[in-house]
Amino acid sequence: MINRVLIFLLGSLILSCTSTKLSNSYKSDNFESIQDKNIIVVSRTPQEDIRKSYENEISRKLRSKGFNATASHLVFPNLKPLRNKTVERIAETIAMFKDEGFDILLLTSLRGVEEQEVLRRQEGYGSLLDYYGNKYITLKGYYDDVNAPPKLEPLNKELQPVTQKTVTFILEAVTYNLSLPEEQRLLSVVTTEITNPSTASSVKKGFAKIISEQLAQ
Repeated sequence: MINRVLIFLLGSLILSCTSTKLSNSYKSDNFESIQDKNIIVVSRTPQEDIRKSYENEISRKLRSKGFNATASHLVFPNLKPLRNKTVERIAETIAMFKDEGFDILLLTSLRGVEEQEVLRRQEGYGSLLDYYGNKYITLKGYYDDVNAPPKLEPLNKELQPVTQKTVTFILEAVTYNLSLPEEQRLLSVVTTEITNPSTASSVKKGFAKIISEQLAQ
């Protein structure tokens, strides 16, 4: 899903600046328990190539900050998103991670895509008054008869409005400590907004950068 959305929307964008920002962040009182623990990074998507790409980039960024992070596809290549989230199935999945030595789960997902169209005027000047301003429109000081300055016709230039599309990807990373009681497991939530990315890769890299910076603080 992420792949198709990115290709379609990126293909429809005109050139504009990419904006990557942290839109929301939460850390629990137990956040410090993430230190010196093994982190399993899981990207929730049905597309295997997207899963691997995001998990690899996020794990790499986390390791650069000193965390022990591993992409889930390297250890659990057949891991699939839970469709029927019963208490039993969730417990089985947690036990599977812990049996392999992972106490921290970092789960990422695409939460949504927002599109906006903004109507703008093209750059240019509709008349000489727009171009020179009031100071020079009569050319005072350049002609002897300042009371009868030459009449200047408007530039014969029609300005057409331009519709600019803005696309924002909203991504979320949630961290859990699987060794704590259920009501204490949630460690952090990081929500990132990336607007008008130049490539699909820039979404992944921007997201991974913010995750690693937030967890390292």
